[in-house]
Amino acid sequence: MECEVCGKPIFGRPLRVVIEGSEMKTCNSCAKFGEVREIQSPQQQKQVRKRSYHKPKQEHIPDVVGDYNDVIRKTREKNGLTQEELGLIINEKASVINRLESKRMSPSISLAKKLERALEIKLLEESEESSPGEFKKGENAELTIGDIIKVKKKG
Repeated sequence: MECEVCGKPIFGRPLRVVIEGSEMKTCNSCAKFGEVREIQSPQQQKQVRKRSYHKPKQEHIPDVVGDYNDVIRKTREKNGLTQEELGLIINEKASVINRLESKRMSPSISLAKKLERALEIKLLEESEESSPGEFKKGENAELTIGDIIKVKKKG
């Protein structure tokens, strides 16, 4: 067995040490970096702990629509507002409105919500997220990070 801190082989019993909130099996010299919990016997080392895993809650994080800059600009102009006036209404600088309309800045969720309320428009849309269990490549195929990563597309 190897020390989980330094990687050196551990002869004898490893020490169970909590280092910055993580429990690790360490050698005697690395045990000084944390709080020693207990010495493990060889029988305890061989026991496999069964852990219960909870399915994470599915969070629905809204996405900003792709043409947010045109929607903001057209609605602002239709309402007869300048960038400065819209900035005052939503408590933001006119330069923020300018950067949004020229697509040099993407609005945060909170900023998009402020703009939605002020201009009575829809800037946020629910994104369709899928859980890793929905992907099936084959019977014994393993998932890779590319199978489950969500890529945000421009445009």
